[in-house]
Amino acid sequence: MAKSSRRYLDLRGLKYWFKRDIPASVRIHFGGKSAYLVNLETGDIRAAMVRRDELKRETDKLFQDARAGRFSAANVDSIQALAEAWAREAEEARRDPHGWTAKITGRNPAHVEDHETASPSDFIAEEAERIERSHGEEGRDRFLNLVQGRVDVGHHVDAYMREARLAANTKRERKSLILRFADWAKLQGKSLPEINRALAGRYFSEVIAPLHPQTAKKHIGSVKLYWDFLIARGHVAGANPWEGQRLPDRGRRVERGDEKDERAFTEAEIKTLLYSPYPPRMQGRFKQQLHDVMRIAALTGMRVGEIVTLWVEECPFADDGTGYFDIRQGKTAAAARRVPMHSDLLEIVKRRSKGKGPQDWLFDELADERDPGDVFGKRFRQYRLKLEVDDVQPGKRRSLVNFHSFRRWFVTQAERAGVPESTISSVVGHEEGRRSITFGTYSEGPAWQQMRACVDAVNIPGRA
Repeated sequence: MAKSSRRYLDLRGLKYWFKRDIPASVRIHFGGKSAYLVNLETGDIRAAMVRRDELKRETDKLFQDARAGRFSAANVDSIQALAEAWAREAEEARRDPHGWTAKITGRNPAHVEDHETASPSDFIAEEAERIERSHGEEGRDRFLNLVQGRVDVGHHVDAYMREARLAANTKRERKSLILRFADWAKLQGKSLPEINRALAGRYFSEVIAPLHPQTAKKHIGSVKLYWDFLIARGHVAGANPWEGQRLPDRGRRVERGDEKDERAFTEAEIKTLLYSPYPPRMQGRFKQQLHDVMRIAALTGMRVGEIVTLWVEECPFADDGTGYFDIRQGKTAAAARRVPMHSDLLEIVKRRSKGKGPQDWLFDELADERDPGDVFGKRFRQYRLKLEVDDVQPGKRRSLVNFHSFRRWFVTQAERAGVPESTISSVVGHEEGRRSITFGTYSEGPAWQQMRACVDAVNIPGRA
């Protein structure tokens, strides 16, 4: 490396310092000092060169102002100068990530791949730590607020993703949800430091609250965890504005399957749906998804929204090899429950859980959908109609069979096996079966063994 490229750089021990002589004519404004010194807090020559170039521009302006008599040493605002310099770097990195990466690494921009682009956030964080050591937390917060006055909400999301210990699918989903809020904030003309509790609450009401409860839970969790990271790294100050944001109690909503005339699938229809050759004009990538969801629905009575939004950690296994589905919230108080995992479903859950983290989706291919239950419902309807499983009666707008018919089929099979109504209600998350004074007030619900026996009593008919 040419000696001239190290101009103003002084290696002291393991760290580079910026050292520039102060012109004699303006030294009086700098307390008589002959040199302007800044510890760059890095031993990486490339990183040091980036900071060196910014400090050169900063000191050029300081010396120019001193000659013009526009300041004295007492009012030199080095924090503001640094913040403005780093804000320019962040803006340059945003506009041209390849060019900016090439600048700090000394590489040809044409040779920088997308996954190799650097982020100025790491350098800004290091500068903030240095300022904290010299100016305390107040100086650090002021520096970050000045820098982030031009930084979008999503500016630090890549740094967060690098640190987050998540499976690839979960990272993709979480980043998508965070950037969705970042795009909303940009449309409102709001930068990162301007996001307060009122704005977070407005976004929650406008965008998150109308979503399916499971999707809404993942959305609020994503932005909240991102903000925890921002606070921990000093990128924002104050309390987390997402803390305490709660989904509204919508009360009980009438479901598609609640209409009186809709019915359970017949045994023949179940066989058709589960064993027929896959329709040739449907996308083949949906085949496994459809068959997995249908089997879970038939052997648990769970709702479609409950199934397709399951996290891996909501499908745990016990030491004896049995498992259960942990439904943590739903449309009624009774909807939050644990459903024993039928032995015929163990393979599906183990296959779909393999290689995933606790908060990865079991059906990860639906993770990026705004309303995964609705998307899957339309997909299933197309599949059902292609197999001619339909029951449209005169005067009826909808078919008497739909995905909810799996839930009706499960309840019917459990009842025919002699399972008490109160136990079936606990398994499928219905309040109706436990509304008597005896069960609703005095009983704590059926034993786990009774609920498992209910699930085990239902079996999918064979092909023959």
